Amino acid sequence: MSKNKALVKRHGAAKIVLERNQHPVSRKSFSRQALTVLEGLRKAGYQAYLVGGCIRDMLTGKSPKDFDVSTNATPEQVRRVFQNSRIIGRRFKIVHVVFGREIIEVTTFRSGSEISRPGIRVSDNAGMLVRDNVYGKSLEEDAERRDFTINAIYYNIKNYQLIDFHGGLYDLQHGIIDIIGDPEKRYLEDPVRIIRALRFAAKLGFKISRRTAAPIKALAENLRQVSNARMYEEVNKLFLSGHGLQSYRILRNYRIFEILFPGIDEYYDNSVFNSFVEFALKSSDERYAENKRNMPHFLYAIILWFAFQKEVFELQQINESLVDSMSLRDILEVAFAKVMARQNPMTAIPLSISESIRSMWTLQFMLTDKNQEHTAAIAGRTLFRGGFDIFRIRARFEPYLRQFVDFWQPFYDESSAQARDRAQKQELFEQTRTLGKRDKKVVIKEVFGDDDAREKNDRLAKARAWRAAMHLDP
Repeated sequence: MSKNKALVKRHGAAKIVLERNQHPVSRKSFSRQALTVLEGLRKAGYQAYLVGGCIRDMLTGKSPKDFDVSTNATPEQVRRVFQNSRIIGRRFKIVHVVFGREIIEVTTFRSGSEISRPGIRVSDNAGMLVRDNVYGKSLEEDAERRDFTINAIYYNIKNYQLIDFHGGLYDLQHGIIDIIGDPEKRYLEDPVRIIRALRFAAKLGFKISRRTAAPIKALAENLRQVSNARMYEEVNKLFLSGHGLQSYRILRNYRIFEILFPGIDEYYDNSVFNSFVEFALKSSDERYAENKRNMPHFLYAIILWFAFQKEVFELQQINESLVDSMSLRDILEVAFAKVMARQNPMTAIPLSISESIRSMWTLQFMLTDKNQEHTAAIAGRTLFRGGFDIFRIRARFEPYLRQFVDFWQPFYDESSAQARDRAQKQELFEQTRTLGKRDKKVVIKEVFGDDDAREKNDRLAKARAWRAAMHLDP
């Protein structure tokens, strides 16, 4: 593989093929749906390969989650093969083949050729591709359009071979993130490749090659030209998938964190801010390792908290000199609007997420109220636990808050117990959904005991009696 990588450096590409007995990738690791798509395309007369993260994960000993397929069939042809599919995207047309909750993403071979081909390629004045639907004729052409070498290793379902044109196998062995082609040109075509390079380095613990890293700081400002909806998704991938702390550190190292989160520049060298964010991200990574979900509203509420707090403080100072002073609620609303107005041009935060952020920030001021009349209302708020989690993290760095943490902790524990109970019942519902009535009753009795079973039977009896009284039964 060392010789192959040397040839790649010298010539730009060099093919290497590993036979079935030379690699650990097995069809047994593929999802049934991925195999259905691969075989369906083959039977329709098209080439079909697995490529990208699923191959990378299997070669690094991880369980693959997403399966991407590359084919010489056009999106329209793929659509005709699979009725359960849809074509999405304008910038890059891809096909989603939908199997319930699982989606297999299918892309047509791309081409970097400047020779006229069917399709459209459009760049803006800065060199960023705004549309690239020029299709390739071969696997070699498709590999040239992939971003990093470790994501350009193909698995041939027909003969079980692994095919690599750019030294990705070598880079996986040596823990290297290396971009395919000229780094500056590739970053100009799509600045999100900068984010992806850093994310893979954080996720895999790999080093970024010198040539791949060299243009990043100079070209990072181009990230501001990327769609804010796309950037929102990229930020979530950076921080919510178990490597948030490492992502934070590598983003700071390349001075990209402040680009992603405008308005936090003044806190960049603030040790309390840094410790606060690092502690929260470490906790989120631990949650992910325990198969618990991390939510975007918590991420943004943590990272932007200092900026929000500053806006509130400044408004409170101005408010003191006003004849018609604003209420605290009005101050919080104005501060929230100012922070979101700075952030949304970079990452388009959905309304439901921003409303959750607002709620958790508002709770920070409510939780310093120990008035017995308000405790039930505060503890009953939808995002009480999320807001208290932030409050508890703050207390590690703001000692005066610890008395309030002690006061609210029992309410938090009770709310958590209720949430676990609801989750258990929901899980039971999912597990018993297809069971017959008798089997379902047995499972309910085993999980919740006779009392819960009797309660359920009582409710059913009352419901039947009501239906009979109202002459609703046939």
